[in-house]
Amino acid sequence: MGRRPNPQRKIDLLQQIVDYILVNGLSDMSLRPLANELGTSTYTLTYQFGSKEAMVVDAVAHIDKTQHERLSELDRATDTPNDVLRNLWELSTSDEGRRWSQVMLEIATLTSRQPILFETFTATALHGRIEHLAKAYAGGLAPTADQINTATLQIATVSGLITDALTSGQSQRAETAFTMLLNEPEIVESIAL
Repeated sequence: MGRRPNPQRKIDLLQQIVDYILVNGLSDMSLRPLANELGTSTYTLTYQFGSKEAMVVDAVAHIDKTQHERLSELDRATDTPNDVLRNLWELSTSDEGRRWSQVMLEIATLTSRQPILFETFTATALHGRIEHLAKAYAGGLAPTADQINTATLQIATVSGLITDALTSGQSQRAETAFTMLLNEPEIVESIAL
């Protein structure tokens, strides 16, 4: 009779895998270099997670959960929509947040090529951020369709600006555009028309 997986070992490995992904990314990740870096074996990784794909899905979900928790720690019940957007921007463009944002951009690319792997995660992560902002528009109540649409537009715009900052290296330009988004609400209204 074989040994059963050790749940604590899996949790410990998951954090190490997340740290590895935040530094090295996902696209070229293979089990052997990962196992060597973690001081374990490919057998242990597949034994604990079932497959490389399941391990990656678990790691990505852990990254998103951690980021969501950090964002929730920043948000207060009295936050305005601009406060919520500012918190998201600052968290996503900080040194640590940039690594998270790079992984999220990589996931978006991988999802377009392998939708079965991440499509549920991507939809959940994006929907959660939209819902969070829409609730700020509704003052904590159930948001209206217009508030959800506005939140969708703003989250998409901020996500695009974060992607622009990451890929172009023009962080200041992206920051200026983000500030315009916050300070000139007619921009959102004109785009929505």
